[in-house]
Amino acid sequence: MTVAPDDPNTGEQVTIEATISNLENSDTTVEVTDLYVRTPGTTEEFARGEDVGSIAPGGTLSVPVSTTFETAGKKRLDVNLGVRDEDGAYHSYTYPVYIDVSEPTVKADLSATTSRNTSGTTEVSLTNFGNTNLSNVEITATANGELLDRNFVYEVPPESSGTTAFDTGDVDADAVEFTAMYTAAGDTHNTSLTVDIDEETRVPGEVRLTAIEASQAGTGVTIQGDAANLGSTDAGSVLVRIGDADDVRPAPPSGEYFVGAVEASEFATFELTAQADANVSSIPVEITYIVDNERVTTTQRVDLTAGGPVSSNVGAAPGGAASGDGPGGPGSDGSGGLPLQLVGGAVVVASIVGGVALYRWRSR
Repeated sequence: MTVAPDDPNTGEQVTIEATISNLENSDTTVEVTDLYVRTPGTTEEFARGEDVGSIAPGGTLSVPVSTTFETAGKKRLDVNLGVRDEDGAYHSYTYPVYIDVSEPTVKADLSATTSRNTSGTTEVSLTNFGNTNLSNVEITATANGELLDRNFVYEVPPESSGTTAFDTGDVDADAVEFTAMYTAAGDTHNTSLTVDIDEETRVPGEVRLTAIEASQAGTGVTIQGDAANLGSTDAGSVLVRIGDADDVRPAPPSGEYFVGAVEASEFATFELTAQADANVSSIPVEITYIVDNERVTTTQRVDLTAGGPVSSNVGAAPGGAASGDGPGGPGSDGSGGLPLQLVGGAVVVASIVGGVALYRWRSR
């Protein structure tokens, strides 16, 4: 005898399968006339099968019957078998079955993981901590009271999870609420989870020098390029300067260059000037900025032969150092920059109706 599931809940279908064998030394084929399940000593019947089939000597036959239990507790049942041999004689057999029936427990929780790369997806999992199946599972994503998407998940058995993915990369909201609706133990249930998408997906701002051009005239060197913010948070107080080296010295007019603020995924131009000894092949450029209330200092070396960065040494960065060139999108609020050493320079602030524009330029 086998019982599936072996730990059923009230109201859940239970299949009792009896395997009937006609022994090899039997001298007759038998007809299985009926097989029924009852409570011992009563006529309370749970399941019955009739005219099931015949079994030759040495053969077997499996007969499944199904039932449900309305009350919880330990059940002692009898599986009764009736057969008729070739002479027309009837024979009966009884086999005991014990089943422990429980009240259904419905308990499920949602969890979410947001990808920190550029895919912008959030994986949502519904975990079944109860003892009954979760079926008709539907998970929705809403933000600012509007439905973003709706996904369906296969049936979730006890002690397992069902997972689906949502595209949250372009969600214009700080938080997304995920709600799972499902059927369990004959009723509809739901559970919700609010995820701070901005906190999950943001990458701290990181400023790198890109699109660098270096030109040299005698011992004088001019370095031009972009200070690009590769992160998803703004960087402030961005300053680039000629770094410390025995064979390289900052020189007027732009030994230091104050870029200012660089928004996430934007860039601002800069220009530096230096004096370098004849055998110098690269110049260190130090970058300092503030991101998430932390000051970060990094150094890139600019190759005078190729005109590009050859290495980077990170001083202190909250999110670690990134490598490679930054984006080449349209300009930012830091474009143009402001050198710290001005020669006859000027700063002009002009008021404009509907807003304020800040213009910076310098004269040599």
